[in-house]
Amino acid sequence: MNKRILVVCAHTADFCSRAGGTIIRYLNRGYTIKVIALTFGERGESREFWNANLNAAVADCKAARKSEALAAAGFLGIDIEFKDWDDYPLFISCEREAELALDIQNFAPDVLLTHYTNDPINEDHAVAAKAAIRAASIANAARLKAPFEPIVIPDIFLFESTVPHTEFNGFSPDTYVDITDVFNTKMEALARFTSQPFLGEYYTTYAQYRARQAAGWTKNPAIKYAEGFERYIPYVGEELPLRQIR
Repeated sequence: MNKRILVVCAHTADFCSRAGGTIIRYLNRGYTIKVIALTFGERGESREFWNANLNAAVADCKAARKSEALAAAGFLGIDIEFKDWDDYPLFISCEREAELALDIQNFAPDVLLTHYTNDPINEDHAVAAKAAIRAASIANAARLKAPFEPIVIPDIFLFESTVPHTEFNGFSPDTYVDITDVFNTKMEALARFTSQPFLGEYYTTYAQYRARQAAGWTKNPAIKYAEGFERYIPYVGEELPLRQIR
C-alpha cells in the first residue's frame, strides 16, 4: 500500500526549511508527498524581494514566490498546492477550514507534518498548524463528500518553530530524523528560495544543533545533521518505538 505524507505550511518556503530532509528521506522510501502552502509569504517572508523591487506589486511578489516554490518542489519531485490565503496576518474562515478538511480527506495521508502550535513570533505558523490539525479532525468525522469516506486521523508531527526563538515558543522536540546523507540535497532545494537567502545559514545551524542532540541520545557521532519534531498524536503499536542506538 502506498504511504502518503501531507505537509501543511503557512508560507511557501516552510516545508523545505523545516522538513526538507525528512521529505527527501521518505521520497527515497517510495512515499507520495504533497505540500499545501496556505500563503506565498508575500508580505512577511519576502524582504529581499521588496528591497530589490521597490515599485513591485503584491502580485509580482506572489508570482516570484510561487516560482521559487515550484522550482524547489520540482527539484525534490513532490507536488505542491498554493491556497493564496494571504499572510501577515493569515486568517482561516469556516469555508477555508472546510476546504482544507476536504483536501485532507481526499489525500488521506498517513502522516501530517505541520508547524508547532505556539509561535507568538510568527502567528501565521500557529494559525496554520491549528487549522491543519482541526481539518484532520473534521476529515475524520464529517461527511464532506458523497460517498462518505472518513479517514483515520494521521500521525501528526510538528516541525521547528520560528528560529532562533524556539525555546521562547516552547518547542521541545521528542523525535529526531537523521538527515546527514540528504542534507546537501535539502540545501540545494532551499537555495531556490532567493527571496530568503538567509534560510540556508539558519537551517544549517539548527540541523547541526538538532544533530548534536540526536547524537547524544544515541551515542552516534555520525549524525551531523538532523530535523527535530514534536509528536502530536500518541504512538500506538505492538511494540515500543525504540531509538536506533549505534
